Amino acid sequence: MAHGEVRPLDTLDELLAFTDPQPCIVERMREVNRGDGQAPRIMFCHDLKGGYLEDRFINGCDSPHGYRFHHWQLIDSFVYYAHHLVTIPPPGWISAGHIHGVKVLAKYLFASSTGVRIFNEHVHRRTPSIFKMHANIVASVAGESASSTLNITSCIPFVKDFLRLLTEEMHSAVPGSMVIWYDAVARTGKCARQNELNSKNAPFFDMCDGIFLHFKWTEDMLEDSARFAGDRKNDVYVGIDVFARKTEYAGGFETCKAVAQARKYGLSAGIFAAGWVYETQDRSNFIDNQCRFWNFLDTLCNDWRVVTLPLKTGFCQGFGEKLYRDGKVASSRPWYNLAKQQLQPRDQGTALCGGCGSATVDTTVAYNGGGCLRLQFEPRNVDVKPYFRRYTIRDLGGDAKLQEIGAALESRAATCCLLGEIVVERLSDVKENVEEDCDDGPDMASDDEEWEPSAKMRRL
Repeated sequence: MAHGEVRPLDTLDELLAFTDPQPCIVERMREVNRGDGQAPRIMFCHDLKGGYLEDRFINGCDSPHGYRFHHWQLIDSFVYYAHHLVTIPPPGWISAGHIHGVKVLAKYLFASSTGVRIFNEHVHRRTPSIFKMHANIVASVAGESASSTLNITSCIPFVKDFLRLLTEEMHSAVPGSMVIWYDAVARTGKCARQNELNSKNAPFFDMCDGIFLHFKWTEDMLEDSARFAGDRKNDVYVGIDVFARKTEYAGGFETCKAVAQARKYGLSAGIFAAGWVYETQDRSNFIDNQCRFWNFLDTLCNDWRVVTLPLKTGFCQGFGEKLYRDGKVASSRPWYNLAKQQLQPRDQGTALCGGCGSATVDTTVAYNGGGCLRLQFEPRNVDVKPYFRRYTIRDLGGDAKLQEIGAALESRAATCCLLGEIVVERLSDVKENVEEDCDDGPDMASDDEEWEPSAKMRRL
């Protein structure tokens, strides 16, 4: 790794010599509730121009136009994917995922005959404990990200032993971690993508936490996979190529239709290369295009609920033209650092409130960070209410029955509001005489009349 940067590992010598990652601070995993645990999930497998672009810098950089993701409440896990032996997620991605309760996965790729030859040399030179040692090293590399995916496309005799040991090492080192197998090798050891779960790749599926199917599936294959998986259907991630290369389904802005197909059979979805929005569409329209792509129906996503308070966010997405602290400019230089991303709202985009409302980032001003949330409402239908969901919250125990936090604009006329901060705390946690007055802004919406949290919205 270069100083101040995160770099992948490209050779087995680099991997075997790996000790500890560069010192950096990443956010702890936020506790969230995602349905009943049996529902299908969504994994976002990032693949963007080789990876390690503006995001590789541990302390950020001064280019504010790097790729960013801010629809975390829609997904359950995130894979930082690039074509290297071991892809280590930059800490910014780990922190951004963790504050939303999303697991961030490293990736292990073994896809060349040269790599196999080199690895076999290591095996012959060393004792059989090479399997356990190698698995332990891969687990330590993935330690901060807590999980890993394996993409092995070459015939490696010991691959089953390695997969079993890696899964054991990951689970031992990081409780709750995941190891996901990519559908590339059949049980014979030959590269043979199945595009479904069947007897040829099931032995690998049985040794780890899930399988990521290759992208060229058909509806019949989905039905067969669900039948074969039995009660582990949601551990089968149906690979969905956003570029839709030689697939029967549409990609691009219609990717959600393929997600719906997978969910129809109780299978999870593995969305691959959603950086398509950034790579192929007009970057000056990135915000609108990103929101359009991730405009998934609620029925396609697991319910996302905050489990603990306090909840505090200024909606910063991890970039800005300036940096603000307490409503004042702290730096006039542009910046990009995903580690500074704050909790993002559930409702985002330009198709809210029945097509009459929008909630998008605004970087012209902020309270803390690089941007605020612009809520805009233009009534086209008299029956539509100017209400925007921000977060859903699980029953917090006792008399707490707060289920949802939202912003309801006071006027139903065309209006715009810049929301700089939301703070929600238990009343018992709020110290006397420290509550700040807020000017007239949107009302805090709650469906609970018995137990009211201390909730503040700061309008800019």
